[in-house]
Amino acid sequence: METRRTVLRALPASVLALLGGCLGSPPHGTGPRRPPDAPAGQSRQTPEKPDLYVKTFDFDKTENGNLRVFGDVGNRGDVERVATVQVRVTRNGKEYTQETTVTVASGTTASFSVTFGISQETFLNGGSLNVDLV
Repeated sequence: METRRTVLRALPASVLALLGGCLGSPPHGTGPRRPPDAPAGQSRQTPEKPDLYVKTFDFDKTENGNLRVFGDVGNRGDVERVATVQVRVTRNGKEYTQETTVTVASGTTASFSVTFGISQETFLNGGSLNVDLV
């Protein structure tokens, strides 16, 4: 009975000793507190975003099964802009390209859509898609 009491009295001290290294100090930040200085002779500036951008794009199939790519172009600028959207589809090393233009009012988006002469099924079997503004 005396041995049991001794073990029970020593248990809290043993647990604290084992966890002492883990709980010794609260976590604190590491690393620099401010970003490094800009390179000599160059000011630190955030790059400007272009006014026109591809907001979204997706694809589906037309009634006859051909691949159709569609999406939206956004305009962050203060004036209406015309965008040329270039859509490239690559399948088995062969590239198909379509271009279309859209007029995008300031602060809004405009939709685009192009159709390719390949089927959606052919595209889904290893094709890739790229949408850019040119």
